[in-house]
Amino acid sequence: MNRITKKKKDATSIWVHLFFILFGVLCIVPFMIIISASLSGETDLAMNGFSILPRKVDFTAYAYLFKNPKIIINSYIVTIIITVVGTFLGVLFMSMAAYCLARSNFRFKKALTFFIFFPTLFSGGLVPSYIINTQYLHLTNTLWALILPSLINVFHVIMLRTFFKQLPEALFEAAKIDGASEYHIFFKIALKLSKPVIATVAFLSALAKWNEWYNAMLYIRKDELVPLQYLLQRMMMNIRALLDAMQNAPVMVNIHDLPGENLRMAMLVVAIGPMLFIFPFFQKYFTKGMTVGAVKG
Repeated sequence: MNRITKKKKDATSIWVHLFFILFGVLCIVPFMIIISASLSGETDLAMNGFSILPRKVDFTAYAYLFKNPKIIINSYIVTIIITVVGTFLGVLFMSMAAYCLARSNFRFKKALTFFIFFPTLFSGGLVPSYIINTQYLHLTNTLWALILPSLINVFHVIMLRTFFKQLPEALFEAAKIDGASEYHIFFKIALKLSKPVIATVAFLSALAKWNEWYNAMLYIRKDELVPLQYLLQRMMMNIRALLDAMQNAPVMVNIHDLPGENLRMAMLVVAIGPMLFIFPFFQKYFTKGMTVGAVKG
């Protein structure tokens, strides 16, 4: 009986492993196609389509993308600054708010809960927020315009609050008896016990800040403050406008020789590359932080 049960478990395990191997391959193939397309010529893509491996390696898209490397490097620096600063401040303030909401003895718990969650139902809208950020806070053409408007995410506050609620209340009471202040309990005990959810929120916040472009479109006019994603979008819009103009006017240049689809794929590689290298450092915390921090309301 035990042998039969063991054989069934082994057979099930094999099928489960095969399923996840196939699923992993299906997840990797699109990235391989993107990299292959970025290393292919526009004419090759137009004639033969996409492939997992490039038929002929062509760096035309990357040459166009890094034609002026100072602009790309400056955009990388701006994006790294807003990602690091925005993630640090966001995690700090969101964890503080979540810690207060998780404590049963917090006096203004209901008022703070209403203040945080009500805007998720009724937003002030684009025009009022734009007026406040430009006319009152004077965030135009500053890095703070890329950091402050999206600093707090209510979903992340819910994750953090749920995780903090699962910490034993007796631990906080014992620390209080030993003379610890609320700041000491928060920084020395609560945060240290909440590494999985903190790492998860930090990664999600960093990903959002890295992909920031909308606020740059609204508030940034100086070229030296343009983040990477907005710069790539402007480059793509320029090349698309150039291609449209060449289609409607007689020119001596072959349109298929100009970077188009391969340039778009090269932009994807440049944009997502750093995040792909950072994710493995958060991976061991990511699953636990998502499940434990979001199961209970």
